[in-house]
Amino acid sequence: MNATAAAAATPAPTPTAQLPWLGIVAVLVGAVATTLTSRLTSIGLADVRGAVGAGFDEGAWIPTAFSGAQMFIGPISIFLGRAFSPRRVLLVGCVLYGLAEFLIPFAPDLRSLIALQVVAGLGSGTFIPLTAAFILTSLPKRLWPWGLAAYAMNIILGLNVASTLEGWYVEHVTWHWIFWQNTVLAAPLFGLYWFGLLRLPIDHAFLRAGDFRGMVVGASGFTLIFVALDQGDRLDWFSSTLIVSLLALGVIAVGLFFLHESTLKTPSIDFTLLVRRNVMICILLVLATRFLVTSSNTLVANYLITVQGLRPLEVGSALLWVALPQVVIAPSVAWLLNRIDARFAIGTGLTIATAGFLLATGITSQWAETDFRMALLLQAVGETLELTAVIYFFGHHVGPADGITFGALIQTARLFGGQLGTSLLIMFTRKAEQVHSNLIGQHVASGDPATLERIAAYAQAVGASTQGVGDAQARGVGLLAGAVRAQAFTLSTLDGFLLASCVGTLGVGLVLLLREPPVIVTAPAVPPIPART
Repeated sequence: MNATAAAAATPAPTPTAQLPWLGIVAVLVGAVATTLTSRLTSIGLADVRGAVGAGFDEGAWIPTAFSGAQMFIGPISIFLGRAFSPRRVLLVGCVLYGLAEFLIPFAPDLRSLIALQVVAGLGSGTFIPLTAAFILTSLPKRLWPWGLAAYAMNIILGLNVASTLEGWYVEHVTWHWIFWQNTVLAAPLFGLYWFGLLRLPIDHAFLRAGDFRGMVVGASGFTLIFVALDQGDRLDWFSSTLIVSLLALGVIAVGLFFLHESTLKTPSIDFTLLVRRNVMICILLVLATRFLVTSSNTLVANYLITVQGLRPLEVGSALLWVALPQVVIAPSVAWLLNRIDARFAIGTGLTIATAGFLLATGITSQWAETDFRMALLLQAVGETLELTAVIYFFGHHVGPADGITFGALIQTARLFGGQLGTSLLIMFTRKAEQVHSNLIGQHVASGDPATLERIAAYAQAVGASTQGVGDAQARGVGLLAGAVRAQAFTLSTLDGFLLASCVGTLGVGLVLLLREPPVIVTAPAVPPIPART
């Protein structure tokens, strides 16, 4: 009798992943697949637009469809993961992603292509929130840094290797492999999810009582805001009725979502997580890091294409100085985080990255790919160290019931941080280029002796290869105008590096506000496995 009572009082052992290292590899592959697909650059986008007969404006919606679908499914994956288990949702998402990416090159028109992009986004949008939750709920605490380092490494790796891969596919194979590469990645990813994640029963009680409709409203609101940010610069922001409508509807939907969730006894998202010690600072640091990563990738690539006239494949080789060192940097960061205070690692990472941006402010219109190497290397080290450390530190504020909410927060901050960074950077550098072009143009006055002398020098330089009277002079004027544009763009790039260094400095200031994390039990929070009779 006593033995029976004692046995009944003993809780069932919490299931853990039988092969936790496979879960870490799944995080690695899922993150790189998601980032590669979302980073459909202008390199590959031109060929995709041409295949379906889409112009520039219509084609701009192709990457937006994928990223917007990722934003939509992120919050909903919280509900689905808790109801059906992360393993089931990830397996279905992997199949949808792989099939859609395989079919995209066969799309007969733009509408079909965008529809397949949406399906691919819905499938891959489950990868980040649910695998990030897997790290905290299914891995031993000593393995957290390794899983999070894999996550951080592949975000940075995917962003910076995409240009190289797309350029190589376009020049040596076919643009179809921009999408087919993701189908190839989806096959082993399915196996990793199958063998590396927990087999949990369906939570029928949560499925009946969960707030699925509220999650759809919230996801729709976030998606509308995201799409407005993505298309805002192209459509001139508040001058566009579409952008204003998207922002207004998105804000209303998100507001209704927050209000609705606050009235529920058991909300799908525990918003009390946001008011815990350090949590908002950690979210701001994730946003800041995403801005820095976007700056590293965008500023250098745009400068080399616009000013130096490099081909996409040549630009990609420069960004490899950020991508390839991740193979060494990420494991080193994981090893360090088990031995040092995460706050020190966050501050150190931000300082190193900021130093890299300050070093790049020495840019001139004569800089080539080799001149960026040291700056990019510093940025690569600092960004990986900071992103891994801040998510690791963030994880210490998450209890057993918050794992999937944590994953959704990370996914939302990742997508919004990247999009906010891109929108801000594009708008800032565009305005800066206009200002510099105007200031430089004031010193290039028509009839000024210095201007005439420069035009004459250009005309003499190109005269031997020019036919027709007056053509050499016209080409000289064109070359002078091009020189003005190159100087203005170079100065705007310099301003972009300065902006990034300011963001990094503000991030260091935020680190000083971080305090010790609260003591929270971090045992995995999963439903008990029913005993077999």
